Amino acid sequence: MTPQADFAVTGLHRAWGFQFFHGTISFTIHSHELHGFQNFVRELKPYEEQGNAFLKDFWEQAFDCFYPDPQEPGDISETCTGEERLGSLSSSLFEMSMTGHSYSIYNSVYAIAHAIHDLYSSRSNHRAMKNGKMAGFEELRPWQVHPFLQVITFNNSAGERLYFNDKWEMEGGFDVMNIITFPNTSFNRVKIGKVIPNAPEGQELIIHEDMIVWQTIFDELRSHRFLKRFAHKDISANFQASIKSFRYD
Repeated sequence: MTPQADFAVTGLHRAWGFQFFHGTISFTIHSHELHGFQNFVRELKPYEEQGNAFLKDFWEQAFDCFYPDPQEPGDISETCTGEERLGSLSSSLFEMSMTGHSYSIYNSVYAIAHAIHDLYSSRSNHRAMKNGKMAGFEELRPWQVHPFLQVITFNNSAGERLYFNDKWEMEGGFDVMNIITFPNTSFNRVKIGKVIPNAPEGQELIIHEDMIVWQTIFDELRSHRFLKRFAHKDISANFQASIKSFRYD
């Protein structure tokens, strides 16, 4: 199963349209909007992020400009100013909303932070001690953090409770998304359902059919019948097994 359909590509939308993807239904890694995230991205400036070479490279590709090399002359009209705004880009180039990959990274960072906090807060932890004193952060090893990571439980800033189950898995599930494209090469992802790994049998897949926007070249009635058949009768054992074996990576 391919859980993520990403259109955050550079250059492709300038040559090809995305109308082909209109009405597409896909499974994506579960995500949730975070307060302040879009404002943070909207105000991001490459020259304020020292040492972030990736951001500079992305900036040049996204805005079709370049940072001049003092040793080489170039067309100043194509120079990146650093004042460009990510919010001005088409969504086919950059999505301002929180994607599943970004949400997973966000939760991972917080999970590690909680585990390290619990490690240092635990007076009974002797493995992190060195010469009778608590080891410094730079002296920590992954095996010292793992026992605390496996038992953490916390609410993230989106209000979702995160924890590992008895198999040391974080059951995030999937979102079912409907992609709606527009003539200006932008698009929206609309959440029309979800996959819940630990739901009772027969309730793992929830789809709100009335929210779906279909590709115009398809016969809507036939597509509607196919979806109902898929959602309620023809979920194969392999698909259910994929849901149950979901891993948080």
